[in-house]
Amino acid sequence: MKSGLCCCLALAALTLMQSALAQSPEAKPGVTPEARASAPPAAKPMLQRKLQPVDEGSADASWVQFRARLLEALQRGDRRALTGIVDANILNALEAPRGIAEFRKTWDLDGTDNQFMRELSAILQLGSAWYQPKKDVRMLCAPYVPIKWPLDDVDPYDSGAIVVKEALVKDAPSHGALTLGSLSYDIVAVRDWEVVDSEPKIQQRWVKVRFESRDGFVPDEHIRSAIEHRACFAKTGAGWRLAEYVLGIEYLGGPD
Repeated sequence: MKSGLCCCLALAALTLMQSALAQSPEAKPGVTPEARASAPPAAKPMLQRKLQPVDEGSADASWVQFRARLLEALQRGDRRALTGIVDANILNALEAPRGIAEFRKTWDLDGTDNQFMRELSAILQLGSAWYQPKKDVRMLCAPYVPIKWPLDDVDPYDSGAIVVKEALVKDAPSHGALTLGSLSYDIVAVRDWEVVDSEPKIQQRWVKVRFESRDGFVPDEHIRSAIEHRACFAKTGAGWRLAEYVLGIEYLGGPD
């Protein structure tokens, strides 16, 4: 689930860093010591937070039916059915041009790579949340994590949200390792998003997190980053259409 996340994290972090430098009083010539003294204080260490799961789309019968059909199509590898629900003007990630042609190229929908189909299937297993960009249509986005993320006080670049109840935290990346405790819908600091299992033959991937006063490991399917991809669907006269497939917090707040 975290394939390629490190690259996305690096790109997003670089963008954030450049923006922060541009806005920092120290980075601007001619700023007085008084202005620096009045600058906002550094962010405090992350407090213990919860991100409770939601599934706002479950109240819409048309969405429930659409989601079930789409999951079936993804399971059988039906690329024609998949492309049939993609909006012609879909918003793509990382400043890529809009449109289905770019989307098909990015995700190799005319080839043999099933990465997108696997990821979208995993996304749809999680809950959804409504989101309405400025001057745009209301959309239902999955997963709920980036839409509900507390952006004002929790850094999304070095933390993640546990998306299950009682995820066991291990002292090593192995199901057989000592259990340190459990996490339920907690936002936790992340040390490493891609850790292989202690046993080379086991394909399980782990995420190293900060648990109480030490590091621990949770299965990667039990935690979600706010900057992993989100899929946003718009309800149209022709049915539900995939209108956005972008990095989780990308474009949140809508266009200027």
